[in-house]
Amino acid sequence: MAAPQGAPSTFEPQAMRIPSPDDAAHAQVLPVDDGRILAAASAILAAGPQAGFFDTLVNRAVADMGVDYAWVRLHDAGDGTELIASVSCGAGLAADPAGAGDALHARLADQTSQACLRDLRQDHPWLLEAGVRACVARTLFDGNGVACGHIAFLFRRELADASAHANAQAILASFAQHAVLGAAARESELARQNEVIAQFGALFRSAPVLINAFDQDGRCTLWNDACVRRFGWSEAEIKLSSNPFALFYPDPAVRDRAMDSVVARPERSFREWQPRTRDGEQLSVLWSNVKLPDGKVVNLGMDITESRRAEAALERMARVDSLTGCWNRAEILKRMEERLADGRRGAGGPTTALMLDLDYFKQVNDRYGHLGGDVALRHFCDQLRACLREGDSAGRLGGEEFLVLLADADAAVARAICERLRASLRQHPADIDGAVVTLSVSGGIAGFLPGDATASDVLRRADFALYQAKRSGRDCAVEYRS
Repeated sequence: MAAPQGAPSTFEPQAMRIPSPDDAAHAQVLPVDDGRILAAASAILAAGPQAGFFDTLVNRAVADMGVDYAWVRLHDAGDGTELIASVSCGAGLAADPAGAGDALHARLADQTSQACLRDLRQDHPWLLEAGVRACVARTLFDGNGVACGHIAFLFRRELADASAHANAQAILASFAQHAVLGAAARESELARQNEVIAQFGALFRSAPVLINAFDQDGRCTLWNDACVRRFGWSEAEIKLSSNPFALFYPDPAVRDRAMDSVVARPERSFREWQPRTRDGEQLSVLWSNVKLPDGKVVNLGMDITESRRAEAALERMARVDSLTGCWNRAEILKRMEERLADGRRGAGGPTTALMLDLDYFKQVNDRYGHLGGDVALRHFCDQLRACLREGDSAGRLGGEEFLVLLADADAAVARAICERLRASLRQHPADIDGAVVTLSVSGGIAGFLPGDATASDVLRRADFALYQAKRSGRDCAVEYRS
């Protein structure tokens, strides 16, 4: 802003003590106008950094400091601006003072303060219409020392001395920068942090992974929506439980290990656990126990139950005969070798092998075709499974030949099971394309012996007994006798 020749265009106000109510006792050492201006500044400060501080500042400056117009212009990093102007700036004036504020801000440039005592250049319509002759302005800085606006006092008369107004602005600007703008910045940062917390909270709630946390006593402190859906307990229910781990792990030994991994020795690497749901379903979950800087542990879980079930189904398919649902040849022979190994170790009771062969199966195939033969095989296996005990194993060796392993059983048990099967086949004939077909079966019985080295030793005896049953007229069972 241009100043008349001989008058300084800029100045830095001298350092001053912030006025206090005690200044009234020293009013005689200050010019009357200076005392009134500084007392007005003190009154503004006494009101504190309340909401509307800048509104109070500009209007009190007009009312108590002999200022005709006053404003505070603020701008943010996004180039948004706000002009907080005294009521007088708009009283009876058609022009908008906002543009004048922009022009004055440009004149300040990098200066901390500027004063024009007379003949202010009226390069904006509002300045001309308002009849502004003099101006005192001071730059405002944010907490990082970056210019963020200015305070301006404008006059319709010339000024003989602007030091009192400049000093008042310095005091008010310092207070505004620290108590008002600083508080606003802190509030903005707090709002930003709260927004981040809210976003993380929303992420925690809606994340498609299991997230929970437990305190040192094993009580739940966090339980997200995925946990609610998968386990069946609401957050309120699980937090009310004094021992939620007992809900997930009924076995005390497993429960203690699970609590230890979560509370005492958290493991960041994923480890598989089998917790139970509210409905008793056993899950397969990979848990990672992440220890936070404050020592708390948050557990991240991936539910792999369906994957494990699919793997188990594929594994079973590799061991099961696809036509009959019995174990396939490889699996039943593997189980036979395992029983032999158990016997050599003295584990378990006696085991007996029952080899079965459908009678006249070739005639069924010839008459009803291979599809009819498949129906007959499935029907036979359904009847066989119904006659077996829990723990017995039945496998298809090939064609119409089957092997049953009877655990903890002797030849008498094998004979009884074979008799039940033969009776069941008579009582429940097969339905092959509408034809009623009664099946029969022959059986060879051989017990496991201490000297058996491999499954072949047992199979050889059972096969010989089966051959004897066929020679005896079929539809019977024969025990191998040496």
